[in-house]
Amino acid sequence: MENLLLGIQKLCSVQIILFIVMGGVVGLLAGAIPGLNDTNILTLFLSFVVFLDPFPAVILMTAVFVACQTAGSIPAILINIPGTPSTAASTLEGYPMTKNGMAGQALGCSFASSLSGTVIGGVMALLLAPILGRYALSFGPPEMFMLALFGMTAVASLTGNSVPKGLLSAILGLLVGTIGMDYFVGVTRSTFGVAELYGGVPQIPLLLGLFGVGELYSLVFKKSIGSGDSRTKGPDMRSQWEGFKAALRYRWTCLLSAVIGFIIGVIPGTGATIASFTSYGMARSLSREPERFGTGYYGGLVATDTANNASVPGSIVPALTLGIPGSGTTVLFISAFLMHGMQPGPSFFNSYLPESNAIFLTVILVGCLATVVGMFAAGYMVKIVSLPTSILVPLIAVFCLLGGYICRAKVNDLFIMLAFSILSIFLKKYDYSLPAFLLGVILGPIIEPNFFRALAISNNNPAVFFTRPICIVLWIMCAAALLMPRLMSRRAKKQEGHV
Repeated sequence: MENLLLGIQKLCSVQIILFIVMGGVVGLLAGAIPGLNDTNILTLFLSFVVFLDPFPAVILMTAVFVACQTAGSIPAILINIPGTPSTAASTLEGYPMTKNGMAGQALGCSFASSLSGTVIGGVMALLLAPILGRYALSFGPPEMFMLALFGMTAVASLTGNSVPKGLLSAILGLLVGTIGMDYFVGVTRSTFGVAELYGGVPQIPLLLGLFGVGELYSLVFKKSIGSGDSRTKGPDMRSQWEGFKAALRYRWTCLLSAVIGFIIGVIPGTGATIASFTSYGMARSLSREPERFGTGYYGGLVATDTANNASVPGSIVPALTLGIPGSGTTVLFISAFLMHGMQPGPSFFNSYLPESNAIFLTVILVGCLATVVGMFAAGYMVKIVSLPTSILVPLIAVFCLLGGYICRAKVNDLFIMLAFSILSIFLKKYDYSLPAFLLGVILGPIIEPNFFRALAISNNNPAVFFTRPICIVLWIMCAAALLMPRLMSRRAKKQEGHV
């Protein structure tokens, strides 16, 4: 308790409060603009924070990180373009709600879920960080392979109308994820001589192509995002508050998603994207109304956005306690510490416990700040969906082009974006799962190297995937994810028979 009070005391200065507010506002703006994300913005900040003292520098970066995750759902909900890669799962329920004339309710639900995930994750980090940081090391290559396999299986089987098509989508995504330099042989694969693909398919052009430009093709033939009586008409704070209160009714979904998001965030090399998709699949498998998922269901949006934000404090835990990044963004946190002569690792909490507590308290504070500011700002942003498509489509196209280019300032990224937009048309036309495909691409660089590393440490004995306790548990969870759709279908038929 004494160290917690010392952490609060460290935040009680005008300078630190200004950095929290500034970081929160910048993060909200960056997250709401498709093409920008927390990693881009924090990379820019890294050249600035080197001139600050260590503690204010990390507080500023934490504020940007948290606010970005909260704001990334805004464009995902309104125009089906994820503001950050981790909010791609928010499109599954958020955008259908917008098309049903419930954009304000969807944003309110998203802000409530983000706040819940941030607060619960922050509290868990304060209480469990020193313990969980050590246990995260128990996830070796076999466990990382199985965790990624479970995440992909859960999403492939629980999104879309067909399990085989979901699995095929995920496998196709895995094949796309192998594009680039081979990890062990050192040769390029499927790059066709395009230098921009040597490091793999860039995520931002991929996301903008699948969810942004791909959606434009269908919007061209509509008068607005919503049609007829469902068209969004001037949503205000009241509609957002309605969605906010609706999210609070899903207490158990919120709590379970926060725990899933935090734990996956703690595991090095995973991140918010895996957390949000895994939570969504788990929520659907446990729901009494699984048929409502994908149609604009509050419970699905609560699951994705709660897990997404709970993973943020989770990913900071291994960065502080082990010096190992829990996500790509926390690599920049470690860089900031090292630039100021502070070595993250097992002794960090002993040397800087008040500062560590202050970082997790900042996560909670920024979550509250981002929710309040976001709800006021979103009241204006939400009117975007009422614009006619003759205006909206060119605007979205410009944002997609800018976002695809500024990511790496390479013209070929625009052609990559266009290629994936065409692929998304065919996937949607033949009812293949876009989320499963996306997760396959994201998990490919995790699944492949960890598979071969696991075989290397076991002298090419595949039993390593079936004998370790954590692997056994994950195999059971994979089997449950594959069987769950059949069980849900049988339960639905029995309920129809009793009616």
